Amino acid sequence: MSTVAKIVAGASAALLLTAANAGVTLNSARVGGPDVVALGKFYEAAFGLKEVNKLPVGNQVELFFNVGDTVDAAKANKQAQIVIMHADASGVKDPVPHLILNVTDMAATVAAVKAAGGAVDAEPRPFGNSGMMIGFATDPAGNRIEMIQQPKR
Repeated sequence: MSTVAKIVAGASAALLLTAANAGVTLNSARVGGPDVVALGKFYEAAFGLKEVNKLPVGNQVELFFNVGDTVDAAKANKQAQIVIMHADASGVKDPVPHLILNVTDMAATVAAVKAAGGAVDAEPRPFGNSGMMIGFATDPAGNRIEMIQQPKR
């Protein structure tokens, strides 16, 4: 398993622990690709994420993104961030570690993913009788994204 895959797997595990332990929250999740800036533009276009920080790392850069209606709102958001780092294409092939994003409109999100250059792995489907919809997509660098639409209440 690549370093990027291990980091994302750890972040995913932390997310699962949040439900069991209110003192544990997800800090961030990392994805990687050969073109960090282009991958950041994908997450902006497909999911409306805003860039909240940029750190130089050697001759590369890490970009930090969060949810918010504006950049200032995203910077003020204390929820987990997505960090995009440089990784060659061979470092992101493991299909198990992935981002898990809640979405409010699965159809619109699927359309945005495709329009932004991502791919939908399979059409979103109901999750048992829970009322949830689950879909999987892949960003342009090959990182897997699980999309969950909670039932309407």
